[in-house]
Amino acid sequence: MKGRWKYRGFCWLKWMLSVTVFLACVILAWPWNPELRMERLNVKRVKVHPLPPVGADVFISVSVRVKSRCMYWAELAEVDVGVKYRGKKMGHVEEEGWRVRGWGTILVEGDLQFSGLPSSEVAHLLEDLAKGKVYFHTVIEVSGQIGFLFLPLPYLFKTILACEVLVNTKNHSIILQHCIHKVISLHCFAIGLSGAIIQSVGHFCLCFVNESLLLTLLSFQ
Repeated sequence: MKGRWKYRGFCWLKWMLSVTVFLACVILAWPWNPELRMERLNVKRVKVHPLPPVGADVFISVSVRVKSRCMYWAELAEVDVGVKYRGKKMGHVEEEGWRVRGWGTILVEGDLQFSGLPSSEVAHLLEDLAKGKVYFHTVIEVSGQIGFLFLPLPYLFKTILACEVLVNTKNHSIILQHCIHKVISLHCFAIGLSGAIIQSVGHFCLCFVNESLLLTLLSFQ
């Protein structure tokens, strides 16, 4: 009787160990989408036009951190950063051709210039700059393809991060970034079209989409 219980206990332990190893392998091999974070948003210069119609040109530099959470490298076809101030779209920055190695991190940097901030918003912006704190709304969109070693895989992704960012204009640091809906992922497994353009991927792929940020994203198009 004791020998039978020992045998059953050994089988149970063996089964649990096998399940644990299997789950660990699945987690390790799963193609997780990159993690996004606004690293820096700097108001470099504001040029006010005092003559009617009163307006301002705003020069902003942004830096986005893209971190790979898996063993696959990621070829970023597009990194797009949109910026709003008090509901007014100030523009967006597009970058291409970046690659993130497995478990690696890169900083994608860019500059945008917004011309013609209306007079109704110029006073608010100058007041916020004088206080040293400015709120911006940002949407970061990253799309691309993953691969392993020298082989690109037929897996295309699109990750979107929408946040409200509080910027310290004195030292150009981010005090707070509140991401209401942190990440939307578009998981696409291409059907024999590893080189397909990410914008057209919906026509050729089986996709799983979380649309909880659809209304927020449409306002940045």
